[in-house]
Amino acid sequence: MDRTTLKKWVIDARASTLALVRDLSDEQFRPPLLRTINPFLWEIGHAAYFHEYWVLRHAAGLTPLVPNPDALYDSAKIPHDTRWDLPLPSRPATIDYIEAVRDRVLDRIDSEDLGERDIYFILLSVFHEDMHDEAFTITRQTLGYPLPVNAGNADYSSGPHPGDVTVPGGTFTIGSTAGAGFIFDNEKWAHTVEIPAFRIARAPVTQSEYANFLDATGAKHPGYWKRDPQGGWLRRHFDRWVPIEPHRPVANISWFEADAYCQWAGRRLPTEFEWEVAATGSNRSSANLDWSAGGCCDVASFANGDSIYGCRQMIGNVWEWTSSDFLPYEGFSEDPYKEYSSPWFRTHKTLRGGAWSTRSRLIRTAYRNFYTPDRRDIWAGFRTCAL
Repeated sequence: MDRTTLKKWVIDARASTLALVRDLSDEQFRPPLLRTINPFLWEIGHAAYFHEYWVLRHAAGLTPLVPNPDALYDSAKIPHDTRWDLPLPSRPATIDYIEAVRDRVLDRIDSEDLGERDIYFILLSVFHEDMHDEAFTITRQTLGYPLPVNAGNADYSSGPHPGDVTVPGGTFTIGSTAGAGFIFDNEKWAHTVEIPAFRIARAPVTQSEYANFLDATGAKHPGYWKRDPQGGWLRRHFDRWVPIEPHRPVANISWFEADAYCQWAGRRLPTEFEWEVAATGSNRSSANLDWSAGGCCDVASFANGDSIYGCRQMIGNVWEWTSSDFLPYEGFSEDPYKEYSSPWFRTHKTLRGGAWSTRSRLIRTAYRNFYTPDRRDIWAGFRTCAL
């Protein structure tokens, strides 16, 4: 990758992080201790620390910018619940730190001895920050804060997109190769799998379809939904309650909720291998990514992004739960950031495809996301397969 793009991405990632927290009051900046979020002050420092640790200290051999940052920001060693009580620098001092790290990384990109090893860790750090920026979006939704100021408001009202497509059976290649550019260790390595023919929905399950399930079964509604006696189902979108949008995908639901819907509908979740095959040819340049819509759009939007089989929005809009446990591929080996995948195998479920708050430079059809099946806060929905 060329230096100009590297610098652009480093600058953009840090600008996005600051935009996602800059408008918050000091009171909002100190959220309550919740299992699914991090305190903002710690998390923005951690995002910068990751750049400093891997790019400046590990790859370039430079000394830390602040005393003993490992004791403050190393997520692998600092238990989650203690992050609220750490002696962190003040908010202004933390912002000074993350901007200083950014500037030193930019200097490193300009250095004469920049090599492939440096580029790998710069990309790793940018993508890591992209993931935390999505987490900031989730945190703001969790806490009922306003929509992030860097979100757009593009209107993609296009209606439903019902029905299934048939994916023929055969031998397919899953995963990534060494020549595919930057990849994460859980994508190693590309391998072939035999998959029987299957039928998969053209689009994710919509809010109206999920409301029909709730009305028919009395199941527990999503965490950000409530029923208005006069207005029907409402959904909280950050700090506003809005009527459910019938043709937009249901989101912020757990794997268990997705599976319960499938059992009621006489359907099933796709395996992650089926999902990856069905997504072949999806175009991430025609997708709801990068906060452009300020939320989900109708499931019929972005027809130009269809996969070769006719599946829509396999990339963007909502992450999609699959039936698959998060497991290593045969031949898996840890990359230098050993904590990225290995600790989470066998306890998490795999999601695919990205959401409206995912960065377009990060997501690909081979990208594997993973969460515990009980998580109801992430921008996750699902599509179904015929039995």
